[in-house]
Amino acid sequence: MSDQPPAQARESRAPTSWGAGDGDSSSVERGFAARPSGESRSASGVVVGVVLVNDSPVARAVTGAVVQAAGEFRLLGSAAGGLAGVAMVCDKRPALVLLDMHMPDINGVEVTRRIMRDCPTRILICSATIHRNAGFLFDALAAGALDFAHTPTLAAKAGSQVGRAELLSAGAELLHKMRLVLQLEPSARTPSLSRSRRPSGAAPVDWVSERRPDPQPGLPSAEIARHAHHGLITSLPPIVAIGCSTGGPSTLARLLRALPRALPAAVVVSQHIEADFTAGLAQWLSEEAGKPVCVARDGEPPLAGRVYIAAGGRRNLTLAAWGALRYEHSGDALYYPNIDRMMTSVGERLGQRACGVILTGLGDDGAAGLAVLAAAGGRVLVEDPQTAVIDGMPRAVLRRGLATHGQSPEDLALTIARWARGVA
Repeated sequence: MSDQPPAQARESRAPTSWGAGDGDSSSVERGFAARPSGESRSASGVVVGVVLVNDSPVARAVTGAVVQAAGEFRLLGSAAGGLAGVAMVCDKRPALVLLDMHMPDINGVEVTRRIMRDCPTRILICSATIHRNAGFLFDALAAGALDFAHTPTLAAKAGSQVGRAELLSAGAELLHKMRLVLQLEPSARTPSLSRSRRPSGAAPVDWVSERRPDPQPGLPSAEIARHAHHGLITSLPPIVAIGCSTGGPSTLARLLRALPRALPAAVVVSQHIEADFTAGLAQWLSEEAGKPVCVARDGEPPLAGRVYIAAGGRRNLTLAAWGALRYEHSGDALYYPNIDRMMTSVGERLGQRACGVILTGLGDDGAAGLAVLAAAGGRVLVEDPQTAVIDGMPRAVLRRGLATHGQSPEDLALTIARWARGVA
């Protein structure tokens, strides 16, 4: 989820020394003074145990110091390898695991699979190489990890003093994601994707970067404009608008894989995600689902049989009055790309030829937009809370009475296909 981290706590502890040892793993990790375990409690007074799995001694030192500086967590232990990490998690039973992606024995994807199989635990991917390894990241999310954050870094030189305020600032993103993930249950019910990957040595599928006609940003299509009637666009194909947040990538892959390739409707997706990860997600979904997924470009008209995913960050993907996909700034919206705005614009432009689908996620983004879409005559579908990795967004739709029941991703795909054939 892409909401912003809260303001940091004020400096309240004496500074500690960064890297004041001789450089080996143990001395570097002793470079920060650990907060006494009796003080490592949440606001409710419950100790929040954390295990750190990372093969870099520097990353373990900085991350461990950040975790303990927050005052609400207790570092139960750290492991320098994947196998040791699995064993430590199953022994210590922490509330949360901070997991790196690359280690000398088994990688973070396999660690996630083994933890979720043997001792299901909340997992937050914490890595310095997230951008270069988007495929591994989304594989780990599909295997049961709940979210991801960058490994915190410090500009301080070895031997210099680092205060609590500096640690909290360096770890703002990580601490924010930790607090968020701790509100969630371990995604033990997330099934592994049964997929057939391309054979080893085969050329990569380049659906994301395939050439498409250049759109005309800001210029309405005369053909579409001529067919606009009472505010509804009749020349576009039907549109299926899908919104999701935490747990979305793996759920999207299941749904898209089950859709027919020749779907007579366009699919537009808003997944809460940062901009830097959108291209990687589109590529991963293309390979997992076996059909082209591309990042939507401002000004291009949606075409039947195509899947467009919103560029992440503080931009909302909407459908303009003349029928082009357009981006708008999300302003101070809590969730972005904002699903309510996408659903509202698609419903207002297409009426009965719009279908809105809400999948897994925390919060209620999308429910208000679906109400607008439903009032315009559009079809409302929602994932079954029992199959959702996080059931907050589906339940928000059901509470409003916009749908009577939810469906699994595969059943949603069947319903979408029937709907699209009926309105196309």
